[in-house]
Amino acid sequence: MTARPASGRSPRRLGAILLLAVTVVICLAVLIINRGPLYYFDTGGYFRQGDAALSLILPAPEKDGPVIEAGAGQTKDRVEEDETTSGSRSMAYALLVAAFWRADALVGVVGVHLALLLLAVWLAMRALQRTAQTGRNTLQLVTIPLLVAGTTSLPFYIAYIMPDIFTSVLLILIAGIVVAGRQMRLMEWLAALALAAFAVVLHPSHLGIAVLMVPFVVLAALLRLGHGRWLAAGFAVCLVVVALAERKAFVVATESVAKKEVIHTPHITARLIVDGPGMAYLDDVCPRPDLATCALHEALSWSDDPYRLTAAHIIFERSERLGSFRLMPVEDQQAVAAEQRAFFLQVLAARPFGTVFALGENAMTQLGMNSVRQTIPNEAVIRNAKSLSGLPADKLAVLDGIVLTRDYSWIGPANAIHAAIYLASFGIIAVLLLWPGRVAPSLKLFALFILIGIAVNALVCGGVSQPADRYGARVMWLLPFTAAFLLLVQRAPLPRSGIGETL
Repeated sequence: MTARPASGRSPRRLGAILLLAVTVVICLAVLIINRGPLYYFDTGGYFRQGDAALSLILPAPEKDGPVIEAGAGQTKDRVEEDETTSGSRSMAYALLVAAFWRADALVGVVGVHLALLLLAVWLAMRALQRTAQTGRNTLQLVTIPLLVAGTTSLPFYIAYIMPDIFTSVLLILIAGIVVAGRQMRLMEWLAALALAAFAVVLHPSHLGIAVLMVPFVVLAALLRLGHGRWLAAGFAVCLVVVALAERKAFVVATESVAKKEVIHTPHITARLIVDGPGMAYLDDVCPRPDLATCALHEALSWSDDPYRLTAAHIIFERSERLGSFRLMPVEDQQAVAAEQRAFFLQVLAARPFGTVFALGENAMTQLGMNSVRQTIPNEAVIRNAKSLSGLPADKLAVLDGIVLTRDYSWIGPANAIHAAIYLASFGIIAVLLLWPGRVAPSLKLFALFILIGIAVNALVCGGVSQPADRYGARVMWLLPFTAAFLLLVQRAPLPRSGIGETL
């Protein structure tokens, strides 16, 4: 007998390779055009914190050149960092940034972003195929939605040396586990758990997202029948436990090994004050010796400049005109930050309607903010990132020569195009979710949980921190991603003759 020709396999295999290659290029388009990664002012802070931790194990590289000079406020930051460390930065991500930056290969962080994103999407799509007939292979379900999403903010966040891309990784994995966790093989489930656990510890907002996703996951379990329906709920609760344990371990290790105090920033307190309910509550009850936040209330009175009452100024500003929290003694800062959850509950109990309205208003504002402008460093961000890193000038070449900073005129048109794609994508998702029989119920549930995740991200970041374009655009690319996915897996309508024969 002669072997059957396999001539059809090679073109299909070549097509698959080309599809994957094009997807990778599109996802890395911003990195390629920019000739290097994008970054934020706090990217330098991540390196500084990670480098300090690495220095406990590996000797720090010698600084041969002059260090970029810091401003007065940043000089005070450095003095305080000798005795304290920020609890708002993820040590895991700080170590990742520091390891690659020490090796003069900061672009490697972008490679990690893309690789782990592809893994998350592959795990979800591979499992979803076992819940319904999609008519597509796994590679198509992974690459085509990412190609569509690549026309919006996705390539910017892959190239961004900040942990924001992992917000979407977390949401994709939670949605995949809710729908298809029961169909996952053991190694796939463990890989999803490990990747989601890594994502959830990379930013404080991820803990809030994981906590708020738990009720939705539990509700999905209650509405489903069959073996393993509580698997996803256990998955979500496990992520919350991991995030809390990581925070506790970080504090213990910092205080016992590095001999530093951990200071958390009071984002919740600042948000409540700026929105009104928190300030009104403090006006009513302060001074009160058992309420540490009264010290912040007093600090806010040190200046009559109205611009001091913004969340960013309350948390970060050090000038006498606009500063408050950072001008307080370290002990008072720690007490205010430690009290922020209790303060939120007190304000909620005293002014429930005003607090809930403010949270909802901020979340709605956040949903409308999706520009990529905060991923593009300006001169102030560049200098701050260099200064916070504490590195000499010869180690900062990767932060210079950023192509996308030479002309900012493209940002406006890009935002308009992105907004149009987001709006059209949401329309497609809504139609396909409401169209009976067009998409399998399990695949609709995946899309619905992606939408829930986007809304939860807006509530956490807008309601608790501060509405910002960075927080919106980091997940908004999931809209075209999900729309493309639903279009791919929709069922073909039966021909009219076929319909008549079945009646």
